[in-house]
Amino acid sequence: MKRILYSLLLFVSAVLALTFNSCKKEEPDTETQSATDNSVCEGEFTGRMGIINGYAIKEQGVKSMMSTYPMVIINPADTLDGFPVTMTLDYGTTGTVDPIDGKTRKGQVVATYDRSWDTAGCTVTVKLINYYVKGASAANFVQYACDSIMIIRNSAYSFTNNIIGGKCIASSWNLEWACTRTMTQTAGMGDTLLTNDVYQFTGNAVGKTREGKNYTVNVTSPVIKAMSCTWIQSGKIDLTPEGKATRTVDYGAGICDDQATLTINGNTFAFTMN
Repeated sequence: MKRILYSLLLFVSAVLALTFNSCKKEEPDTETQSATDNSVCEGEFTGRMGIINGYAIKEQGVKSMMSTYPMVIINPADTLDGFPVTMTLDYGTTGTVDPIDGKTRKGQVVATYDRSWDTAGCTVTVKLINYYVKGASAANFVQYACDSIMIIRNSAYSFTNNIIGGKCIASSWNLEWACTRTMTQTAGMGDTLLTNDVYQFTGNAVGKTREGKNYTVNVTSPVIKAMSCTWIQSGKIDLTPEGKATRTVDYGAGICDDQATLTINGNTFAFTMN
């Protein structure tokens, strides 16, 4: 009799547990931090690729020396002295508003060219030295650093870019970012202006959020970045945070604003890019 009662109690307990679990609603996935953190790194790192190309063209294949904002220093100034040639974009130490996209920058971007930039196969190695950026509405600077940035000119308007050990550092958080991307210039090719240059990016990236969670990125529709815009303007990526479902980030239809959407398991959320 005791065995029967014990077996019955076990059966009832199992039924109640099954009923409780089947009735309990699964919490929806509403995590947007990974998309926000990715935009902090992606926007500035992809923007620097275009700036390096733009200034090199403006400097006629990295041959001359000029003073402007930022101060552009070519060493050696005459390529008859041979390569490598180093181009330093010096934004100063106090921070000045960049006329190209309205962000405030300080520090240096140092690019070393192994041959004339108008030559297919030219490789550029880039270092960021005490480099900080602040958006127009931001209160504090974010520092950008990396172990290595390498840009290879594949053809007139196509480039391969690798970023290794990218870091985006604020006073209260640290982000990590790295990528292998193909960059293609789609506008502004016929002159030496930087403000009308537009680039599209394809490829992959990996990162780590401020909460220490890893994520991966795959560009599914080319990401578009105009040099004159503070933010990425269009394109789509699949972003997969650690332990979460893949979500689609849609940067919009080409309007220069800080708004994007995130779709997770069929649910769409708006978020603001930094």
